[in-house]
Amino acid sequence: MSDLSRCDVAVVGAGPAGATAAYLLARHGYNVRLIDKRHFPRPKLCAGLLTWKTMELISAIFGPCTDELTKKRIITHACRDYRIFRGPKEIARGCLDFPFHFVDRPAYDHHWLQMAQAMGAQTLTGRAVTAVDADSGAIDLADGSRLQAGLIIGADGAWSKVRQALPQAQKVELQYRRNLAATIETHCAHTPGRSGAPYASLHFGFIPWGYAWSFPGAEKQTLGVAALVSRGASSLSDAFREFLRTAHIGPEALDTWKGYALPYGNYLSQPGYKHVMLIGDACGLADPLLGEGIYYAHRSGELAAQAVIMAGQRPDMALKIYRQALNRHVLSELRWINVFRTLLFIGGKRRRYRGLKLFFRLFPKRLEACVHGQRSFSRLLVP
Repeated sequence: MSDLSRCDVAVVGAGPAGATAAYLLARHGYNVRLIDKRHFPRPKLCAGLLTWKTMELISAIFGPCTDELTKKRIITHACRDYRIFRGPKEIARGCLDFPFHFVDRPAYDHHWLQMAQAMGAQTLTGRAVTAVDADSGAIDLADGSRLQAGLIIGADGAWSKVRQALPQAQKVELQYRRNLAATIETHCAHTPGRSGAPYASLHFGFIPWGYAWSFPGAEKQTLGVAALVSRGASSLSDAFREFLRTAHIGPEALDTWKGYALPYGNYLSQPGYKHVMLIGDACGLADPLLGEGIYYAHRSGELAAQAVIMAGQRPDMALKIYRQALNRHVLSELRWINVFRTLLFIGGKRRRYRGLKLFFRLFPKRLEACVHGQRSFSRLLVP
């Protein structure tokens, strides 16, 4: 077996979660393989919103980078103004103290992959994983080669091949998929006679246990809708059409829509087994209210790398440290967000969201701070 077929850590999935873990481990001297079935830059469906906590985190991990990302046109737009709607009726508006930043996701993901590569991680793109052995740390690739790793970090998204290798995979997959959201998204390019709304907006009332959005951009407007699969996502396309009509978007937007799965409250409390740890979407780590996943991708990648470094060459200890850190720094907050989501959505499509309107009337800055991660949802009602 050649040296190329052995490594300390194999990271499967080279998005922000996997690239972050690979970058930090390579920086610490680990022999890392970063594997992805696609070549980069690759298409990626995502609204591309970065909150305050995400901007702070990537600066802490990679160094100050806002100016660089803007200069490279990876950050394409920033917006402070927002509005909240229930159907066609506006129920709240405001101006953020810190703006939302919007990124070109293919370019964003490619940037972090290049950072990991520059730090010394060996990247194997265009190489699909066909099988994973969680007991031994072996990975089979579609080209017939096999990689032996001391530890495998699964960062391969909602349909994770690594997650499916865990014991009781059928039970885990059933739980995971029950709490997935189905998502539809499209883009409308600005034309001489039309430009998008200059504010970010969230739209409730079109579908139960979900919401629609409209995010501005320098050259295009992003529109989408998402809902829990188990709570009415079967009518998602009808809800999206209704939303577009309400937003006065022409039918041409329907020609370019695409769908994807979004973790929406299906975070796993047991994020691995023996030689495997799961991070990012593979572990269901996304905001169960708004679906924000980029922050949790970077954060879980960071926590996993820190756990490996602390544990040395002991995969069982690394998993234990990671599980504890994930519960303390990520899952505890996601559980509180899940509580808020339940209170928000209970009552179905006909819910009038009066409580949300009241919250924005009484505590707008607290809600803004919770969304940006400057305040925990557990302290939403605390002065």
